[in-house]
Amino acid sequence: MQRFNTFVLAACLVGLFSPSASYSANLLSDYESARKNDAAYAASYADYQTGQIQARMAGSAYFPEAKFSRSQLTNETSDRQTLSITQPLISADRWLSLKETEPRNALAEAVLVKNQNELALRLFKVVSALSEARERLLLNQVNIEALQAQAESAKRAYQLGLGTVTDVYDAQVRIAQARSLALSLRSSLQAAERQYEAMVGVRPLLSSYALVKQMVELKLPALDSFLDQARRGNPNIRHSELATQLGEITRKRSKAVFLPSLNAAVQRSQSGDNTSTSTGVVLRLEIPLDMGSYLRWQTADLDLQKLRDTERQVKQQVELDIQRLYSEVESSLSELSIRTEGIKAAEQSVNANEQSFKGGVRSKLDVLNALQALHQSKSDYVTALLQLGERLLSLQINGAIDIDLALKQVQVQLFQPS
Repeated sequence: MQRFNTFVLAACLVGLFSPSASYSANLLSDYESARKNDAAYAASYADYQTGQIQARMAGSAYFPEAKFSRSQLTNETSDRQTLSITQPLISADRWLSLKETEPRNALAEAVLVKNQNELALRLFKVVSALSEARERLLLNQVNIEALQAQAESAKRAYQLGLGTVTDVYDAQVRIAQARSLALSLRSSLQAAERQYEAMVGVRPLLSSYALVKQMVELKLPALDSFLDQARRGNPNIRHSELATQLGEITRKRSKAVFLPSLNAAVQRSQSGDNTSTSTGVVLRLEIPLDMGSYLRWQTADLDLQKLRDTERQVKQQVELDIQRLYSEVESSLSELSIRTEGIKAAEQSVNANEQSFKGGVRSKLDVLNALQALHQSKSDYVTALLQLGERLLSLQINGAIDIDLALKQVQVQLFQPS
């Protein structure tokens, strides 16, 4: 009991230095904070910005080009400076490059959504570790108190000649095991708190992410609705489709580079001593020929076929993942119902063993085993509930459900309002 009071006092002291109570910790608000603070997401955000720049580059295909050169001809005594401005007029390659603008913008958006989904899943794993460590630490403390009561009972019975010293030792062993587990759980809690702070930017509130006592009834939509939604909006599928679309344009460009292009050019050339100056406007018909373009032409069809196969594989994998997660969520719901019944049975077993011990039918070891079974049943329920949350969130993310709605639903299903 003294160790428990010390733990409560330490928790209260931590609360004095915790963020203001006005900060409400929930999955959605922590997700928004993580988008601003998480280092891994910040690094991945560069991929989105790079995609946007590539889209702007594709959109500038028909922009004029300026070129400045400085040279000395053999028949001149000073350097010649030449400034030319070229405006592309007709070019199949540039026209196809312009066609890449919209797909590249969409591809950048798909990358951003993928990164946001990954952030949400990583955040839940951190929150899950934090919640599980807290819940198991509290359960372990309750178990220690129950074992201490049994130890005191065994000691009194031994002193009165109604019990054996073995009963006392059995209880002390179980208490030592529980206290040892408490040390491990506190280390896990501290690690989870540090990971949470690194991702969200603030220390977790003591009242945040306490598991619900009774889960809200969950009715899953039909599996086909998840599959249909995923085909339309899953970011992995969208990314693979856009990559294939860009691959088709790339294949056309690999052939278009050999087509003639027409450019208008304005050039002004002037020698250093101003003795020779020329200005003119010309039309240039260009037909580029180089070995590198020819080799890219040869591999373009293979690259496109690879992208198509990848797209097909991604679609199959997403459908398989949704089907698997849907089954796992259903299994988790059934498991939680069974584990709830198991906890009730374990509680009745503890009471029955205590009464049987008093009647001389059961030993103190039987009572201790019943307490251990009750503690394990409650710990398994905590693990199963958090596992349900992870599977439910993954199912909704793969099913292209809006990330805010997915986080809100998981919050309601698993955690008490903070």
